[in-house]
Amino acid sequence: MLEAQGARIAAVIIEPVPANHGLLPQRQAFLARLRALTRTHGALLIFDEVISGFRLARGGAAERLGITPDLATFGKVIGGGLPVGAFAGPRAVMARLAPDGDAYQAGTLSGNPVAMASGIATLEVLAREDGWRRLESLGTHVEAVLRPVLARASFPVHLVRVGSLFWLSLHGPGAPRTAAPLDQTALERYGRLFHALLAQGIYFPPSAYEACFLSLAHRDTDIETLGRGLEQALESAA
Repeated sequence: MLEAQGARIAAVIIEPVPANHGLLPQRQAFLARLRALTRTHGALLIFDEVISGFRLARGGAAERLGITPDLATFGKVIGGGLPVGAFAGPRAVMARLAPDGDAYQAGTLSGNPVAMASGIATLEVLAREDGWRRLESLGTHVEAVLRPVLARASFPVHLVRVGSLFWLSLHGPGAPRTAAPLDQTALERYGRLFHALLAQGIYFPPSAYEACFLSLAHRDTDIETLGRGLEQALESAA
């Protein structure tokens, strides 16, 4: 499309780590090619990092993948639990915003002082407590605990992890890279899995397409509790 319509395309926006229809890691080569094509055709590359930003690394998925977009959008993590969003880019792009430039941007809650204070405090904690290394360590522990449990399941279920994000995919032969739908059997099975976990005091996402999020509040013992609970829940869901 860029090669055919490049002069008419202002921007390409993409989640570098899609996490709204399952967790769908993209190939680094694909994103690097997209970066090269947008540069060639004069289109902005925008990373939607509302979920991945400040969660996968200090510089988000862009840092983890080694690909620099022209703009990036952020949210969730930087609010420290309060509603907040932000976008950022190089000076040449951001200078187009009013009052310096011709693009107007404003909002009722823009720069809300309580949300900004919460966000600053959150980022300070992440930096001070070596947060990103700890989150990666927790993610590694999730893999070590859950993969053997899932391997013993009587139906297809796959663990997908990127940093502190993980997802249980009930797709057949393997976890998808695109937004592939689950069949009715898998959806019903996930419903049974959800309720079996809930009965043990483990609250998983209610949708089979939702990813899970680790935080600095989690400990290795929490993950081990999840592993034991998941083993029992998988039997109930079969």
